[in-house]
This record gives sequence, C-alpha cells and structure tokens, in this order.
Amino acid sequence: MSLTIAFDAGTSGSKVIAAYRSSEYPFEPVENYFLVDPSVRPLTKQTYKDLLDYAEDGVGLGSNLVSYIDPKSGERVYWEVGETASRPGLLAVRDRKFEKLLAKVLSFLGYLVHVEMRTTELIKLKLGVLLPFDEIEDRRLLAQWLRQILGRVEDEDNLGFEFNGIAIANVRLETIDCKPEGYGIYKAYPGDQVAVLVIGHSDSSWLYFNKGMLNAKLSRTLPETGMHDFIRTLSFPITYELRAAQLLSQMGNKLKASILAELTQTKSDDEIQHLQQAIQEAKAQYWVDRRAGFSSLNVSDVRLTTVSGGTANYFSTELNQLFKELFGVHLHWCKSLMLEFFERFRIERKSDLLHRFADCYGYYRTLPGVNPYEGKSAEVVGGAKDA
Repeated sequence: MSLTIAFDAGTSGSKVIAAYRSSEYPFEPVENYFLVDPSVRPLTKQTYKDLLDYAEDGVGLGSNLVSYIDPKSGERVYWEVGETASRPGLLAVRDRKFEKLLAKVLSFLGYLVHVEMRTTELIKLKLGVLLPFDEIEDRRLLAQWLRQILGRVEDEDNLGFEFNGIAIANVRLETIDCKPEGYGIYKAYPGDQVAVLVIGHSDSSWLYFNKGMLNAKLSRTLPETGMHDFIRTLSFPITYELRAAQLLSQMGNKLKASILAELTQTKSDDEIQHLQQAIQEAKAQYWVDRRAGFSSLNVSDVRLTTVSGGTANYFSTELNQLFKELFGVHLHWCKSLMLEFFERFRIERKSDLLHRFADCYGYYRTLPGVNPYEGKSAEVVGGAKDA
C-alpha cells in the first residue's frame, strides 16, 4: 500500500497534504489536506503513562501522544503533540524547527495510519518535507533518523513507534525528499531568475533560482520578519499567540470588534478600542523597522518575484507598496496555484488557508506518484519585473 505525504512544519501549524487509499469500500485513492496544531512538549515516562490512562477514547488531530527510540541517545522518548501541548504566552520561535520535527511527523503518521487508513498492511511511505532555508543542511540527519525508526521497504522488521499507546510498525520509508521552504512556489512558476519570498509566523525565506538551480549565496533567511515579531510589539497583553495570529489573519485590515473581543479579558468597548489602536500603531512601526532588512535583498536580476504565506497575505498591502517603492517590482501572489488548490480540495475561496498551503501544495504536486490535477493548471509566468 502506498502513502505519499508533503509535510510543511510551520511555526503556526503543520501543513500536510497526503495521498492514500480509502479505508472504506471500494478503497479508492484519497487526497486530503490537514492543518495540525504545531505545539510539541517533551514528557517524562510517568507523565506519558498518566496522560494515556486519562486520555479520551476519541482520537483526532487535536492532541496526541507519541513515543519512540531516540536515534541519538538510544533511549525511549515521549512527546505530546497538539493543542494540549500549547502553553500561554509568546512562542519560543528561536528554537530550530528540526529539533521537534521528528515527533510531529511520527504523530501525524500515527494518526493517518490508525484513524484515516485503518490498516495493518505494509505501507510504503514517500515523504517530502519542507525545511527552513537555514535548516536545510539537517535533511540528511532527518532521513537517517526516519530510516532508523521506520526502516526501509526491504526490511522485515523495524523499531516502529507508539501512537497514543498503540504500536505502529507497518510503515516503511520508501523515499524521503527535503527541500527549502519556497521550493513548491518555484516549481509552480519555474523560469530563469525567479525569486520566492515566503513570510511565515517566525521569519521569512528568500530564495533565488537561476535557470532551475537554487543560488544559495543569494538566498537567505530574514529573521524577525514574521507574525510572531508583530504580535510581540503589540502594547497589549496576548495570552495565546497562535490564536491571536489566526484572528488577525482572518480579519485582515478590518479590525472587527466582534472578532477582537476574543483576545480581550473583559470584552468591553474600551478594551477592544485599546487593542484596535495597539494593532494600528504596531503595524505602522513594524514596517518602519523592517524596511532596511527588505531593502538589502538583491532583486536587480530577478524577472519574477513570487510571494506566499499567511503572514504575507496579512501584510499584502504593505508588501506591495514596499517592493514597488524600493525596487519598482510588482509582486506575484500565486493566485492560479491557490485557485488550483481551492478547486482540488474544495477549500473556501476566501480562506487564508489558500496562502498558508500554497508552498506545500506546489511541492506536493512534484512528489512521485501524485497525479496532475485535470482542472485549471498554474500558469508559467515570466518576462519583465512587473509581470
């Protein structure tokens, strides 16, 4: 049985697209997308056992427990993954995503095998992972660790892992491919001298492709340019950062009192007005502070500048204005790629998920075994800077 997964472990949520076989007759091929809470917490063995004892019967993507033999230490480790692993306050975004990626991937695999696929047949996994540009060198280590835990297709036995106390030992890693964030956008809009800007929750990735090759010298990570740093500058106490980011993205430039009330303690008019003012003031200062960082980008030879990401969508007005002022460039917002994702998975057209999943979906289309979408396809855009 075949399973293909594109995994984008973003700070605001893991974006995952999977192709597998339905567990119900007539067992037809299924494609689905998943947005998974990114929270991860290491547990002691006793805490893990206690949580298993008190866990509800229902299993979903909201919160799960995963355990496996750590490839580094050889000791069994225990993790809580999902909503219940989150803690109040701002996120520790300086942690490398890679450090917790293994637990996230295994937790999702456990959910998919146990809940969606519901099979004990041997599953051959083709896995694609998007990593931050400054963590792409970790890809070989990730592949090594996953092969140790899952084994190869030709292996009779493997270490396997536990998902909510259930042993998962029927998954074998057939192929693994890791690419930098933004690669999926480039593959949807290939060409000579293409730049990709992905603005996420914790930072931004700027990739420069020349004649199909990534130019590592001109590519870079732009720190402190994500939604996290914007929320951190608000002169207003935020209890749960990811919930605040979700609501801000949902509203866009319209600071609706009914939605902002969810972020306040008293839900009074005065407190809501205070929050509205704090957002407006922080937004203005945010782009004054970041102008210098974006102005250092080299776009002199770029023929097409593409942009994606949930935070990019939230700041779309400011980004369009900034790139026009600094470089005379019109940004390309990957609308045809998002339209294809919308049609393929029947997403609500105005959903911010379109922007958040654009890179993951563009990457998913390149993975082995994924069939081309027969509807409208993403156009190839090239030519002048303002194309």
